[in-house]
Amino acid sequence: MFRDVSLIFLGYRVLTFAFFLALSLGKPITEQALLVVPSVLYLLLSIYLFLYPGRLRLFKNYGDLLFIPALVLLSGQKEAIFSLMAPMALYTSRRVFNGMLFLWLSVGFGFYYYGKIGLVLLPLFTAIFLASLHPDLVEALRKERFYVRSLRKSYSKLASEYARLEKEMENLKTVSALLSILHQSQTLEDYLRALKEEFNLKSISITPLTEGSYEKVVLDRTNCTLQMPIKLERGNALITFYLNNPLELYDEKLTKNLERAGKLINLYLEGFEVKAQVKTIAV
Repeated sequence: MFRDVSLIFLGYRVLTFAFFLALSLGKPITEQALLVVPSVLYLLLSIYLFLYPGRLRLFKNYGDLLFIPALVLLSGQKEAIFSLMAPMALYTSRRVFNGMLFLWLSVGFGFYYYGKIGLVLLPLFTAIFLASLHPDLVEALRKERFYVRSLRKSYSKLASEYARLEKEMENLKTVSALLSILHQSQTLEDYLRALKEEFNLKSISITPLTEGSYEKVVLDRTNCTLQMPIKLERGNALITFYLNNPLELYDEKLTKNLERAGKLINLYLEGFEVKAQVKTIAV
């Protein structure tokens, strides 16, 4: 890519040399030499820079700003100012400052050669400058758009991660509260009373469950209860949480926490005795 850019610069410098060489034709020998000698020097430096890109950095950055205005001035012809258009267009897309210097040089030489009529050329030179600036603006806008899109994606990802972490924090707080209740409760009745107070429930009951009666959690909105089966060491049990309001059954957070609390009951209860009178534990 750098080689291609160097070749483009060499091509335009060779053509610039040919342009001033053509302008020197028909002039007296002294004026012709005054124009041809710096033109040849300009060409030789351009070829040397192309062959050895790492050298002559000063000429690479400012050689055109030095030689081309000098040749325009030495030619003494009005047509010479049009040689400033090519470097103006070429530099504006790469170095805006250099392109702007060529713009002001073009305006200055327009006044020098044409007087006030040189104002006619100002829109043309400005249009070339802005047209050459267009790719830079498009590239800058493209980069800004890509940057904004990346920021949006990153923000969306961070917001999603934050929501997930916040949810996990809430779950950890709930688990921590349940473990604290579990640690402080000596008996099953103490644990049930603590759950009743923690979740503001009407009551909690535990009844023996025959195999296959309940297989999953049931939300009974008519009776305002949450019923969940649990497996004990000896048999199964059905835990029924009695809530105060049917709308509470739509609270997923509450129902999930009640399910967590219900699963811990088997730490207190191994099973039910096979006696008809021992059927329900309630608080």
